[in-house]
Amino acid sequence: MAILFPIALGAGAALLLDPQHGRRRRALIRDRVARTAREAREFRDAAARDLRARARGLSSQLRAARGGPVTDDVVVARVRARLGRFVSHPHAIHVTAQNGYVTLAGDILAGEHGRLLQALRTVVGVRDCTDRLDVHTSAERISSLQGGSPVPGQRLELLQSRWSPGTRAVVGGAGAVLGLYAFVRGGIVGVAALAAAAALMARAKANRPLLQGRIVDRQAESHAAVRG
Repeated sequence: MAILFPIALGAGAALLLDPQHGRRRRALIRDRVARTAREAREFRDAAARDLRARARGLSSQLRAARGGPVTDDVVVARVRARLGRFVSHPHAIHVTAQNGYVTLAGDILAGEHGRLLQALRTVVGVRDCTDRLDVHTSAERISSLQGGSPVPGQRLELLQSRWSPGTRAVVGGAGAVLGLYAFVRGGIVGVAALAAAAALMARAKANRPLLQGRIVDRQAESHAAVRG
């Protein structure tokens, strides 16, 4: 085994230093590393924003349960937390509150409009809601409605096919901790824990059910075989 590392190192150096194709291979590696680093930073920032929003929402709920005063900032935080569960583009909506009276402005899809207004009626601290939203039947040519994420509604997020960045970060971190435990524990229990850790981290990375991924891949292979 000790001799395999020098052999692999020499083979890699030969590929990268090849006079004919080495420069292109090095450029491809640099681009891949840079892209991976950029995606990691973007995911880190998105996960941090998501977890902060959830923490603020939970804090607001705890204050409401204790019967504390409900400030306008708390009302806005609660409304924004609810937006993420009922609209696919929560950042396209601007929320303000004054003495419990909430005003909504911005862009929203028609299919999400009525459902959102109905959901906001149950937010603790909201006395009334002024609707100044621009309702669109389609996201076409509306810059603030491009991209977006699936709307989870009231269903438990872990049961959704797509997870928020914060949930992915938490589940991936749990998988990493479970993997460390597997190496320390060893034995049959360690093997089972390692398999579970791999599944958690793969699910968090792919952001889709693993079985669904296999089905999609098999369908793509079938279509490719038919076209071939």
